[in-house]
Amino acid sequence: MKLLSKTIIFCSTIVTLIAQNANLDLRYEQAIKLTNADDALKIYEEIISSNLESDYVWLSKLKKAEMYYARGSYITSSNILKEFNLKAPIHLQSQSAKNLLYKSLNAAGESDTLKVYQKLLSSKKTKKNSAKTSKNNKVWFIQFGAFSSLDNAKVLKESLDEEKISDTRIDQVFRNGRMIYYVRSSHYNSYDKVLNKSKKLKGKTKFTIGGF
Repeated sequence: MKLLSKTIIFCSTIVTLIAQNANLDLRYEQAIKLTNADDALKIYEEIISSNLESDYVWLSKLKKAEMYYARGSYITSSNILKEFNLKAPIHLQSQSAKNLLYKSLNAAGESDTLKVYQKLLSSKKTKKNSAKTSKNNKVWFIQFGAFSSLDNAKVLKESLDEEKISDTRIDQVFRNGRMIYYVRSSHYNSYDKVLNKSKKLKGKTKFTIGGF
């Protein structure tokens, strides 16, 4: 009986974690569309506190850092950005994130720390994120957005087409009792392939990398 109880608890935990991870994309999309900064920040905090291995957790940390910088909380912003620039998946890192770290450190009066991080990040070698490459996913894709409305998904896809970002598709998935419409790239059979494809999109549009 004890073994059965433990098994049930374990399975329930796994199901809960999967459901939470599945909802992060929609919550993030909801947050970036909000005009009220406090409401958006609450969602970013919710995503971050999930502690799940997801691009959306890192993207929420970056958004949080941007918001604190805009509010003049430079020390808090720089602390978040230090972690992001050192530990975020390679495909999410950007020069703009580095520049924001430098600006926040400069605004906070931490000139010595600024020099340290400029040297550290400029010499940082590009390497694959071990957490991503160690997964046994057989299918990988670039995701541009997730919507509860098919019309909204079509609008994004048309916008990507106009930007000459081809090879996109709308995948519909029935999840948690409702249909979700994802705007994604075609599928790739390895993380390396999707990562190389994503490099061509940097600076053009927002995206994350996913797989199953």
